[in-house]
Amino acid sequence: MLYYYPATALDQNWLNPKIIEVLLCGMDAIDAGGDPADWPDCIPVGRREVLRPRYGFRDKLSDIWQSYRGLTDEQKQDARAAIGHQTNLPDVLFNDGPCTRISDLPAAFVKASRDLFEYMFGQLTTLKVGGECIRDAQYRAIYTEISERICPFCGLNYFRAPGAPRTALDHFMPISLYPFVGSDLRNLAPACDECNSSFKGTSDVLWADTGARRRCSDPYGGPVYRVDLSGSPLFSGNEVRGTRLPLWQIELVDGPPEQADAWNTIFKIKERYIRDVLDADFISWMEHFARWFDRESGRGKSADEVAAELPRYINNVVQDGLADRAFLKAEAFRLVLAGCNDPDDGEDVRAWLWGFVEYAV
Repeated sequence: MLYYYPATALDQNWLNPKIIEVLLCGMDAIDAGGDPADWPDCIPVGRREVLRPRYGFRDKLSDIWQSYRGLTDEQKQDARAAIGHQTNLPDVLFNDGPCTRISDLPAAFVKASRDLFEYMFGQLTTLKVGGECIRDAQYRAIYTEISERICPFCGLNYFRAPGAPRTALDHFMPISLYPFVGSDLRNLAPACDECNSSFKGTSDVLWADTGARRRCSDPYGGPVYRVDLSGSPLFSGNEVRGTRLPLWQIELVDGPPEQADAWNTIFKIKERYIRDVLDADFISWMEHFARWFDRESGRGKSADEVAAELPRYINNVVQDGLADRAFLKAEAFRLVLAGCNDPDDGEDVRAWLWGFVEYAV
């Protein structure tokens, strides 16, 4: 991830823990040979008045308890393990421990569990605190506290403002496999539509296709990565409009490599950066530099004089950050600057850069 969400977005994260508490209390009663408490007596007092009129909770909890009664002792242990593992957020995202998926349990219990937590997810848009539904309060806290309202999973797409049609709320751990965090805000992170639907989808962030357990970033705690293009050979990549582009080599640095690999695999980060940005925009970036240089200094300068202006352009025009994909643009220009200063190839790179200023304006 390129940044993580503020902890204040989790201030109203009470629904999932409370229903898990109710669910486990009912299971305890069944295991002791009794029955779960009646609705609404089973609800913790602090949230009883809010949840009392919502009989969907009662009916769907009853379905889970009924299916739980039919499990073997071993299956009951597996069901409890699934609840414990899945709700161990954020540690389950990056520890090496097990995490039981719901698909490993009997079908009746699976269906009842998914039904309850999908219903709970829907309730995030109707349960209100201070006149604002939980989901909107979470999004507003995020939107108002981050400096650049851009998807942290890709850095390519802007978020819509509060009050506009809602930005997709991604189940980071997919509800189809991990329903017991289906309404846990820690597992619910705003993501752009492209990340949520086109790339991540229902990918399992905890288990690779090979069956290996993997670690991933916590949307509310990081780690955060920086994109490094310094290993990209100039003039070795695709040809666009008669210009040979760099052969882009993207490294995600400043964080654990294993979690970076998971981020890249799940969201196709490197592929998207190369195809959708670097190959698509590099020439226009260079042409913008040429026009800027022409306005600042005029043509007729030497190749050395053109190259000497790159640091000022990077610092004053491109800057850093996520807006306008500057984190990729700045890295691309730093790559060109390094090429200009290279003791072996610098003269050729400076001449190439000079050509943009002289002929591409």
